[in-house]
Amino acid sequence: MAGHWGYLRAVAEALEAAGLPVADWRADPGVPRDGWIPFDRGRPSVVTWEHDQAGLSWSEVDGWSLLLINTPGRRTAVRLAVPLVAAPFSLVRAVADQAGHILQPGDSPTSMDFDGPPGTPEFEHALSRYA
Repeated sequence: MAGHWGYLRAVAEALEAAGLPVADWRADPGVPRDGWIPFDRGRPSVVTWEHDQAGLSWSEVDGWSLLLINTPGRRTAVRLAVPLVAAPFSLVRAVADQAGHILQPGDSPTSMDFDGPPGTPEFEHALSRYA
């Protein structure tokens, strides 16, 4: 059940490599499994976040969302149109698109995308690629 730890780590590393610095990342072992990757607004980034906080949330049930938080406690969740277990670069591209940033051509492919139901052997296999 912990296969999502490596997956979230891989997404955080891909974001960092693309110039979208992250503050940290968390993979929660509860049911359903989920996680959070907050962006580090204190470091130079290829995008400018006009929010007090921004980050990605993932749930094995609901998939990926970009969370934009402004004080006092106003949150906006933007669902990202990516597969449930999207390849890390698919997430980089989706975040860049939402932020209005154009990625350079020739970046990583999305051949590792998986959009099947959670709880299946195929879903667990898709997560295990990142272990």
